[in-house]
Amino acid sequence: MTKPIFLLFISLLFFTNISAQDKAHLKKQIDKIIHYDTEIKWSETPGMVIGVKYQDSVFYYGYGTTSKEVDNVPNENTIFEIGGLTKSFTASLVSLLVNEGQMQYEQTLNTYLPSELQNEELAKLTIDQLVTHTSKLPRMPMEFGVKELEDNNPYAHYTKQDLMEFYKEYIPIEMKKKKRRKKKNKDNYAYSHLNYALLESAIEVSQRQKFEKILAEKILNPIGLSDTRVELSEEQKDRLAIGYTTSGKSTPPWKFKSFQASEGLKSTAKDLIKFAEIHMGNDNSNLTTAFVQTHLGQKETGLNKRVKSSRGWHVITTNKKHDDIVAHTGNTNGYRAYLAFVKESNTAVVILTNSEHNLHNLGYLILSMINNYWKK
Repeated sequence: MTKPIFLLFISLLFFTNISAQDKAHLKKQIDKIIHYDTEIKWSETPGMVIGVKYQDSVFYYGYGTTSKEVDNVPNENTIFEIGGLTKSFTASLVSLLVNEGQMQYEQTLNTYLPSELQNEELAKLTIDQLVTHTSKLPRMPMEFGVKELEDNNPYAHYTKQDLMEFYKEYIPIEMKKKKRRKKKNKDNYAYSHLNYALLESAIEVSQRQKFEKILAEKILNPIGLSDTRVELSEEQKDRLAIGYTTSGKSTPPWKFKSFQASEGLKSTAKDLIKFAEIHMGNDNSNLTTAFVQTHLGQKETGLNKRVKSSRGWHVITTNKKHDDIVAHTGNTNGYRAYLAFVKESNTAVVILTNSEHNLHNLGYLILSMINNYWKK
């Protein structure tokens, strides 16, 4: 073996060992957090994948199993439903369309709908209000439950026609002031799945394409997020973890006739880390330029002085002056998802589980730990 090749071999071996040591050390720290700082019970949570990005390194840790019927540890390529975390993708798509001049945040929703679907009572409702959850619209359409014809599959029979009929006839009700409310919510923040269902319709009408196709063409395919989809291929279905309700019963994947842009995506830890990397500017592209805009337009939530709503995310202020956490969670009847990142430290955490049980703040605790508990 020649000297240059030998030195290259030794160098690669050295860095491989360092990486392996770092991964093992980090897992020990995560295991301690799970054991001492959360109430996560493995009897209630069949499987979990944790993805951690620390500067230039990415590590994945699998726990439990993808199904109670087989002994198969989930990994970075295991697919899970991500529920409301879908909204971060939708908001990123809206931002990209804004940058391309095809949408505007301050334009009204009615502008993007045909005249027969417009609501004069909501003539001032803007795209930005929908994206930031400041529309004053309800969380879900009234009488939504009438169309819940399948257990654990709430969106399977609620069509876009149902959605637009509700929107067209909806008469806004001014938010009532809550008695004994300590903190005034001046921006009228109220988290709403309905907001993003309506954004889906606005995007489809303006682009003349179905939501999933637009999302794939504009964002998913360019980044290489091949496992982030509403509709899965047969091969992807084989990699979908089986979801379990809080009672421990398996539940089928959700089907959608509407609300895809709010709750519809399935994804992997690997894809979500890639998505976070673009948001943090690891890829100096047009997508990053557009994605950064989703961290802006922050509104007071009234929930906590440190938590604000941006365009498709929640921004949490730490005790460090400038290092904000950009985060979103999601859950369906059988899954939970968490994604958060800190741009300044180039760190991110993804957690996906096939259980509806609470993650007990695990994602925040891990992110805090890899940021030296905000003391750097």
